[in-house]
Amino acid sequence: MNSSLAGVADGYLRKYGTVAQADERLRELYSRYIKEREASILDAVAATAALNVLAFGDQVDTDAITPQMEEAFRLAFSNVAVNMTLAERFAELGDSSEEARRGFLSALKGKYFEVIVRDNFNAGISTGDLIPGPGQTAQLAQDPTQPGWDLRIFNCDGALDEALQLKATDSLRPIRNALENGDIRVLTTNEAADLVVGGSLDPENVLRSGISDSSLEAEVAAPLEPLLDSQLENIFEHVAPGLPFVLIAAVEGTKVLMGRQVFEDAVHRCLDRGVKTGAGIAVGGLFALVGAGVISLPATFLTRIGIDRYRVQSGLSRQVRANADLVRAIMRP
Repeated sequence: MNSSLAGVADGYLRKYGTVAQADERLRELYSRYIKEREASILDAVAATAALNVLAFGDQVDTDAITPQMEEAFRLAFSNVAVNMTLAERFAELGDSSEEARRGFLSALKGKYFEVIVRDNFNAGISTGDLIPGPGQTAQLAQDPTQPGWDLRIFNCDGALDEALQLKATDSLRPIRNALENGDIRVLTTNEAADLVVGGSLDPENVLRSGISDSSLEAEVAAPLEPLLDSQLENIFEHVAPGLPFVLIAAVEGTKVLMGRQVFEDAVHRCLDRGVKTGAGIAVGGLFALVGAGVISLPATFLTRIGIDRYRVQSGLSRQVRANADLVRAIMRP
């Protein structure tokens, strides 16, 4: 038995050298493992970032579109809304002029304000100076060009209590025009209501909604913001998909320049890392195509990491089998 063990020891000594040499090889192996792990994580992060730009760049933020916005779109643009959703209309506006976007958002904001006021009223919630009475309900004009009023309030017996004009604006002109064209009160946003105080208009006929015009503008414009990139952002979106591969080439090329690897090895490693990174992006892209949403991002990251993990585990398995074969060969009589 002792001779067999001595034979095993001699076999490992021939393969791995002295104890000091084995220790040095172990440190080198550990250092190489750490570097490979860092490269794998770097590639995974770059692949995830590239997929994020490819799959989610320049898309309408559908999460910012509320049911109230959808209704406001149908009321304000009944002809257009028959054939498309609000998200699709926003997508079209990404390539439109600033004037076209401004006009659309202004009309949508006005109708959105009306929908919010009506919903609050019917839920028994006060909207600034507009306070619901017992059993009262509110109804919007179905025609966006309805003359004279935007919202009517009915008592519990169905009798009309009051008709109001609703103005989402930060200017006095729309309010003045509404008051001049009929005996009617106007509910408006905070900015316009502030202008009425101390002005020429009768404040008794102007109700403050407690809603700011700027907040309404921000809400209706939020779904469109991802499409309105700066020139620098547009450039980045065009080059981002190729950045992981440029980064790989730069890292491996730097090693060649520093004399840490030969050119042939650098080419091989570039191809190897590039293929694995491309595979990660492809898997994430498939998830995005089937509607998995942001799940496609961790799928990309984990795929890229998983490929290297699998290769490491496979290599360890082969090494264990090789060492077992070596032991059996040494101990064979």
